[in-house]
Amino acid sequence: MNDDRSPSSAFDATVPSIFPPPVRVSGAHCGRILSGKYKLIKLLGSGGMGEVYEGEHVMLSTPVAVKTMHPHIAAQPDLARRVGREAHAASRLRHPNVVHVLDYGEDEGLFHIVMELLLGLSAGEWLARMAEPPPLEEIAQILVPVLDALERAHAEGIVHRDLKPENIFLAQQSGRRVVKVLDFGLAHVDDPRDGGPTLTQTDAMGGTPEFMSPEQCRSLAVGPSADLYSIGCVLTALLQRKPPFTGESAMDIVSRHMFLPPPPLARPEGAPPVPPLLERLRLDLLAKSAAKRPRDAADVRARLLEAMSPEATLLRLPTRKGDEPLGARSQRVPSWDGPHQGQRVGSREEGKEGVAAQASIGLLRVGASEAEGGVGSACVTGLAAQSLYITEAEGLADLLKLASTAVILDAGAAISEACDCLRRLASATPPVRAVVCADKPGIESINALIAAGAADVVTYPVSPDTLGRKLARLLRRGR
Repeated sequence: MNDDRSPSSAFDATVPSIFPPPVRVSGAHCGRILSGKYKLIKLLGSGGMGEVYEGEHVMLSTPVAVKTMHPHIAAQPDLARRVGREAHAASRLRHPNVVHVLDYGEDEGLFHIVMELLLGLSAGEWLARMAEPPPLEEIAQILVPVLDALERAHAEGIVHRDLKPENIFLAQQSGRRVVKVLDFGLAHVDDPRDGGPTLTQTDAMGGTPEFMSPEQCRSLAVGPSADLYSIGCVLTALLQRKPPFTGESAMDIVSRHMFLPPPPLARPEGAPPVPPLLERLRLDLLAKSAAKRPRDAADVRARLLEAMSPEATLLRLPTRKGDEPLGARSQRVPSWDGPHQGQRVGSREEGKEGVAAQASIGLLRVGASEAEGGVGSACVTGLAAQSLYITEAEGLADLLKLASTAVILDAGAAISEACDCLRRLASATPPVRAVVCADKPGIESINALIAAGAADVVTYPVSPDTLGRKLARLLRRGR
């Protein structure tokens, strides 16, 4: 908003699709006095659950923010309980970095939460206004208060479950910026007073796909570690102005959270380098397994502050002037919880199909960029679900450096170029075998590819099932 005045809470925009979109007029409650105390003055924002108004306590003339629930939401008991849960969760957290809930009630069928009025903007709005990622010091200044709030919430048995930049508010109070965590509408609360059925059902998925943990994507029970994964997504968004995984649909994004390793940071050219300890922390937060993430929010805060300290980095990491060499860059970057470097196919970690539990496959797109029907993002995700993890190479030299036992050449119609690549792969030491994906190749093209050294040929459109079977067969032969 132009005056930097935004609602002091956001909404879960996910409303069950079986309910038709309601016909409503935004700001229709302006001028109304709720519970005889709170006058609604101006609409600040709206979402799937309700609206947020700037209000005033009529007796005290105190400014407040009032969050009201849409009538069609109030008619659904579980969603109505969600608003009550948000009010209770936030009211339990008497913390300077959590939005302060003042009251909760119902007035002639209109459920509402009364909160402190915050002036400022969300971290999401703040980030969208920037042309480049913010300074590292400012990222730490935002995340440390959020981690303080999470530490208190987790100690109270509250898991937020919807942490994202839009739910981190940069409020202006007394001339200084104060970070506030908002919207506990999806929070899991250990509340003995709430005797109703759980709001975290195993067959329901709630949250924002770009910032959800793998276990939340699977609709499993979540704990504090799910919030830490979300912090890893928020950290990534602050470092590169977009979350680690994006996609064309929610299910596409969810699949990537569950199966794909975090992509490398996409920092703009000229941006300050990310400290190695900060990148290590980011990847640890984005571990697929909750057990492999940092212990708790306090641990994350300590590691974040350590990562921002050059002195601590010198103590933790060897330098070129020290006794230990840094080694290759690939050795210095912490690995995610995927295939271990050097893991051989056919080891004792072999799965029931005779292929290693996790295998890394190189991919080179020959002749053109990603073509329709080729090895696209959905195919890569499907292969990852089979523990076949794809690393895309920029060129043939880069592909050879991956030292993969098996590679994919996505050739499309570039048969001649693919044959040249196959001959170079065959002459490498040790030789590298390739599966070639081609767009409607004729019998002569297939014979040419096989003569040049192709181990197998897959025709467009490429499915992860077919390509996965051929890769698994090739990996078994390469033991």
